[in-house]
Amino acid sequence: MPCTVNNPNSSTGILRRSGRPIKNIMAISIPGYRLTSRLGKGGMSHVFLATQHSFERQVAIKILTPTLALEPRFAERFMQEARTVASLNHPHIVPVYDVGEHQGYYYLTMEHVTGGSLKQRLADGALDESNAQNILRQLAGALNYAGEHGFIHRDVKPDNVLFRADGSALLVDFGIASNVLRDTSVTQSNAIMGTPKYMSPEQHRSQPLTPQSDLYSLGCVFYEMLAGKPPFSAPDARSMSLAHLRDPVPLLPVALRRYQPLIRQLLAKDPADRPESGSALIAQLDNLEPGPGHYSADRSRYRPQEQGTTTPLAPRLRLKESKLGLSWRGNLYQYDIYLVADDFEQFQAHFPVMRSALMDWFQQRGARGKAVSIKATLHPWISGRVKQYLKELRRTEGLEFLARIPMAINLVGSDGDPIEKLAWGPMENSTTDTQQP
Repeated sequence: MPCTVNNPNSSTGILRRSGRPIKNIMAISIPGYRLTSRLGKGGMSHVFLATQHSFERQVAIKILTPTLALEPRFAERFMQEARTVASLNHPHIVPVYDVGEHQGYYYLTMEHVTGGSLKQRLADGALDESNAQNILRQLAGALNYAGEHGFIHRDVKPDNVLFRADGSALLVDFGIASNVLRDTSVTQSNAIMGTPKYMSPEQHRSQPLTPQSDLYSLGCVFYEMLAGKPPFSAPDARSMSLAHLRDPVPLLPVALRRYQPLIRQLLAKDPADRPESGSALIAQLDNLEPGPGHYSADRSRYRPQEQGTTTPLAPRLRLKESKLGLSWRGNLYQYDIYLVADDFEQFQAHFPVMRSALMDWFQQRGARGKAVSIKATLHPWISGRVKQYLKELRRTEGLEFLARIPMAINLVGSDGDPIEKLAWGPMENSTTDTQQP
């Protein structure tokens, strides 16, 4: 017996079979498909596992919630999703096979993805770097393709990232996506669409969106993949909105600090400061400074050789904040950097992380950041070059604030003997060094 919809103008909005309410949604009949089990339910739709008769293959079929189907705006939005995704053809965007409506049921069928979601994987904590990078590349490629075709996803989050059995990532649920080339009214709408924990500042402000808005959300996801938690947390939607609008970019754990410049760009409050596209993001990822594995190779050829040279040092970098006291503004802070380098190339590899960490610290502390100290354990032969490098630190782009606060540098040899102590006061043009052997 076929399902029928009661009068669309009725206020009840109840689906009925022969005048009686249908309580079991599994009783839905869609021509060409056999529903076998429920996969999930969202705010707008039910998702079922089904068999497509014509190909005898398993598919996922998404059916608009019956009560919403009676509302034209919801039905239109649902079909917009179908048309949007069906027009996209990318290896990391879930393919849509069929779109239709039958007896008041709006549906679309898509690939049945069996590898679980990113949300499920993150339930166990952070991912390893290689896995996180790989997922980021795939999603950035998907968003680049969508952006080139005029689409904005508007709800990039771990729930909307699924995995095939081979481990490849798929971006799903373009349910609130908009074709900005054809429907500019959607991007101008005052309606807030998305998930607050991952929404860009412009989404929270109900401002027009761009592909950079999706990249911000992707940055939130990437941070969560690395750190095991989202970049911002708050007890309610309003507080979450304020965090995205006002809070500084959070710091990654020290071991992952080489990704901090990329995170800072992705989570920039101004869309103009973010990568231009998904492909630009991938290029930046390719150009990242090497990670800790960079040090695992034999580096002895880079180290000056001399009679009685000590055992090569294991490169290391540690960052720590300490309190200096109180003021009417609150706590005052000092930033402490401890590094070990056996050759100058190792020291140079530390620098991008140092620079990024200092920039983020100043962004967080501002006028309450009152001093910086650096202790470097080095092979004596490179101490002169390191000293000169650190002297130029305050002239480095983005670190100009260091000229306004005291800096103390302590250079120590690999045997523990002191090499040199340097102290610079908060004077922009000061060239006076206090040295202590």
